[in-house]
Amino acid sequence: MKVIDKKGRLFGIINVIDLMVFLVLVFLILGVVYRMMSKPGRLKETTKAYITYEVPNIKMTTISNLKKGDLLYTYDKDELLGTIVESTYEPYSELLEREGEWVNAVVPEKYTLTLVVKADVVDNPDSIIGGGEEIRADVQYRLKNKKIAFFATVTEVELLEQTR
Repeated sequence: MKVIDKKGRLFGIINVIDLMVFLVLVFLILGVVYRMMSKPGRLKETTKAYITYEVPNIKMTTISNLKKGDLLYTYDKDELLGTIVESTYEPYSELLEREGEWVNAVVPEKYTLTLVVKADVVDNPDSIIGGGEEIRADVQYRLKNKKIAFFATVTEVELLEQTR
């Protein structure tokens, strides 16, 4: 029995070209699956960081559900971001036009919350990754804990020591 017969079939079963196309597709699919399943920064050294978030224009019910020691997660990736180490708030104010002048007016029953989160991040040359997402200043992220979900803007990232 020949390996390739007169019709170009391998062992008389499958065409050689069809086999090559099938193998290329299998390797392509395996490569895509591997790429999709791998998460950034999993095998790299982590660094402790303090990430400061600002949550403007919220009610006291939201503030009462975000306490020191609570764990925060990224909303989209559902990965642990870190632990709240500090939580402070102040009255929320907006710029309003009054009699032709712009004034900074306090909005009743609304607050601006500042959260400091201690997180394990991966410090890459091009980015800082925490909770499976790049952490950048002045970017709004959707975060959650076991009680609520909310939008917060990063105001500061302070890197500490490296760990393994």
